[in-house]
Amino acid sequence: MSHFINIVFDKKEELDDIAVESVLNGATLPLVEEETTYSAYDTTGGKTVLTIDTHFALDEDESNKLAEHIANKFFDLGYNNFDIEISA
Repeated sequence: MSHFINIVFDKKEELDDIAVESVLNGATLPLVEEETTYSAYDTTGGKTVLTIDTHFALDEDESNKLAEHIANKFFDLGYNNFDIEISA
């Protein structure tokens, strides 16, 4: 089964590697850059989606902590309108 994190931005955003690396490097869970793949794409609805593949399932507590970490990192980088989806 595939496990993932989706960050869905309300509009098209230019995401650079620095933004993604900042999120991955500061995570409290083992999101090791060499082992974690990610991709960004624009939807037909005018949104940008950043998908990060993980190699493990997260429990509810881990998901909440990771979502809070991701939100804070993106807020620090100036992004404000996004949703975070973490597979169970």
